[in-house]
Amino acid sequence: MFELINPYIAKILVSANNGDSIRQISQKIQESYGWTHKWVLELEKIGALKRKKQEVYINKNSIFYKKILSFIVSSLKYNLSLNDSYLLPNLTGLEYLFTGIDAVFVWTKGGYNIGRNKDSYPIFIEILEKDKNAWTKYFSKFNIDYTFKNERKKGIYFIISFSKSIEKEYCENMPILPLTKTIEWAKKYSFNFQPALEMLDEMYNLKIGIKYSQHDEGIYRKGE
Repeated sequence: MFELINPYIAKILVSANNGDSIRQISQKIQESYGWTHKWVLELEKIGALKRKKQEVYINKNSIFYKKILSFIVSSLKYNLSLNDSYLLPNLTGLEYLFTGIDAVFVWTKGGYNIGRNKDSYPIFIEILEKDKNAWTKYFSKFNIDYTFKNERKKGIYFIISFSKSIEKEYCENMPILPLTKTIEWAKKYSFNFQPALEMLDEMYNLKIGIKYSQHDEGIYRKGE
């Protein structure tokens, strides 16, 4: 049974809601349908879940589910990586987008980052107001630190803002504040984001005429 404990199994068990299709789960965990299907079948063999037609149902009473959930909670609390952090919101299956500093970060494809370091790394997301309780329950369940205020914390944590509707685009397969709105936001804080605006201008041929030579100032790359 121990050979089944791998990142794919963990992501499936965290993300799957009863009634989800395998395709829906594959989209949440950002893996291929075939690869997700393989591990769903393995989990079915040991009784961790069952399938009814095209729907998947988690057996939360199975010993395997309880043990791996405990393992996941412990791992996320003490060994949360930056790459995993950027995937975590997608596992909820809820609407969201990366905003603020992270909108700039993703649109520049990791090229510009500011105000964050390895000791304190906030991740900025926007969610629907109606989903606040669901997000709170999700983050609390897995001991993921979060706040609804723009405050400084230690380690990796999420700063969450609200909206009545989500308008997003995709970059690097990540839901993100649309490029035009990201530019508008960065211009409001141009003292900090002039280098990013120049990078975005060059990357997307925006013709906004921003010039700044010190591209490396304030940069902290994802995964470092």
